[in-house]
Amino acid sequence: MRRLQVGERWIVLSAGLALVAAVACGGGGADEPMPAPGFGALSGQTVLVLPVQYARQVPGGWIGGAVNAQEAARAADGEITFALAELGGRATWVTPDQQMDALARQPSLEVFPYLLSVDEVRREGKGLRHVRDPLYGEVRVLAALFDARYAVLPLEISYESNPPDQGGGGQLAVLTVILDARSGTVVWYGTVRGDGAQPPASAGALASLAQVFARQISP
Repeated sequence: MRRLQVGERWIVLSAGLALVAAVACGGGGADEPMPAPGFGALSGQTVLVLPVQYARQVPGGWIGGAVNAQEAARAADGEITFALAELGGRATWVTPDQQMDALARQPSLEVFPYLLSVDEVRREGKGLRHVRDPLYGEVRVLAALFDARYAVLPLEISYESNPPDQGGGGQLAVLTVILDARSGTVVWYGTVRGDGAQPPASAGALASLAQVFARQISP
């Protein structure tokens, strides 16, 4: 197994494929309100659920009890996949594992879901209305493999502290972008926040955040 560093993210190469996660790094927060439970635009659609691109350290370590950023991001992918499947809803979700399986059958496609070109999204934040290449092209290629209309991009998972006048403490949060995969339009950009009832580095806190995420996103 080999590890390569590309910018702020580590790539782990094994068996010809790679799994990627991000080291703790910066990134702006979002003040858009969460979507109403049940994101109606996704109803009846095939939707890409892209991998978590960045995971930041939280009080007590890494989310989900992971030992590093890579494991934290992949643990988050697993919990989100499980929560969406458990909830059901009226969308057909295309998971990161399914995306990688499809790409393995199309070796000529130079797209890697765990290392998407998200710099523009992170830089422009909530002011971004349309994504451009290379991210637009990457999402289009993935969407075409499944005839998917939308893509859900969990950009970064981190810990948000509450102001002292709110009693302190805090909660896990996932900065999320929903894209129209055909036009590149940003359908929604904002933060989905957990309930803060469990220690942020615990597996329970990550599972709880994934459940909230699924309820907010699933139509």
